[in-house]
Amino acid sequence: MGFPLPPRFLLLFIPFFLALSACASLEPVRHLSSDICLITPNLTQKEVLASLGQPDQKQKGDQGEIWIYFETKKDLFRKAPLIGEKIGTENYEVATIHFVGDLVSACFYRAYDKEELKKSGIKINGPRPD
Repeated sequence: MGFPLPPRFLLLFIPFFLALSACASLEPVRHLSSDICLITPNLTQKEVLASLGQPDQKQKGDQGEIWIYFETKKDLFRKAPLIGEKIGTENYEVATIHFVGDLVSACFYRAYDKEELKKSGIKINGPRPD
């Protein structure tokens, strides 16, 4: 015969299991600041896709395509419901990869705050920062 668990004991573990289930995401996680180090000149577009996945944006450049990857980084306060927009900070990581034909010619990475991003002229569409 087992020991019955007191309700208090169960209440302690419910938040733990909920938090654990939130960590099990089916979407791949991209860590742009470290993953961008894998991109070197003369890699092919296929190799870049294998490392970083699909770019968030594609643009036409003078000698080929420019692929843009970005991530929004929110601090712990920014993630708080209701008050996060007022007290938290949000930064943006942007990587641009320039291709000549099918090969990487240059790769740039930069982190921005909201004002810097606006001044840079980089347009980020969709659910990402505006």
